[in-house]
Amino acid sequence: MFEHITASEIAGYAVGTLLLSATISAPKIDSFISSSQRSSLAMCKRCGDLKLIACAKCKGTGLIKEKGPFDFVPVIDESRSFRVKTKSSSSSSAFSCNNCRARGHFPCPMCSKLSKA
Repeated sequence: MFEHITASEIAGYAVGTLLLSATISAPKIDSFISSSQRSSLAMCKRCGDLKLIACAKCKGTGLIKEKGPFDFVPVIDESRSFRVKTKSSSSSSAFSCNNCRARGHFPCPMCSKLSKA
């Protein structure tokens, strides 16, 4: 089965595996590095002294769209030029986020602990 695989194909698979694993682990590595930089600058490790954390459910917007972020409808207008038109907010179904009560953010739990103490 593997008689016809060359060394360059095996190397390609190895490089592809390394790139895929680096892509998957990049957000965790970035979070670790930014947390260590904030602590070395005597800033809040979680929010960087912004005092606010974005809501994870609505990504800080306060609205949750039913269909997704790339809901485009191609439209050909009267002048026969093609353009892409997005649906208006009244026609698309977007709901206010229940997690953050449509604010899009929370107070930082680490900063609020420090200010209360």
